[in-house]
Amino acid sequence: MGSETFDSVVSTWTLCSIDDVAKALREIHRVLRPGGRLFFLEHGLSDDAGVRRWQNLLNPVQRVLGCGCNLNRNMKTLIEDAGFDVVRLKNFYMRNDLKTHSYMYQGVAIKGREI
Repeated sequence: MGSETFDSVVSTWTLCSIDDVAKALREIHRVLRPGGRLFFLEHGLSDDAGVRRWQNLLNPVQRVLGCGCNLNRNMKTLIEDAGFDVVRLKNFYMRNDLKTHSYMYQGVAIKGREI
């Protein structure tokens, strides 16, 4: 795939289970045109210290039972570290689910600086 080919990329419930998530995000950054947008809906590390503690404790078991899914990835930080500017972010818990498994990152990031 050529560099700077796409206007947007959508990622939903995928970044939790990719082994090298930083590499995947760098690839998304590479294929987006300048000013391109990453639309994302991912679950990850909670902002609540008590929930985070349980996410970190449960993560090794979750990775086995959940086919590589991680509970404790800070999606905002990972996206920013890949050279994106997060311009819209909503964090929330999905209803009727365990807090350890349902802390959501929903947002839009724009291709920013080159990494």
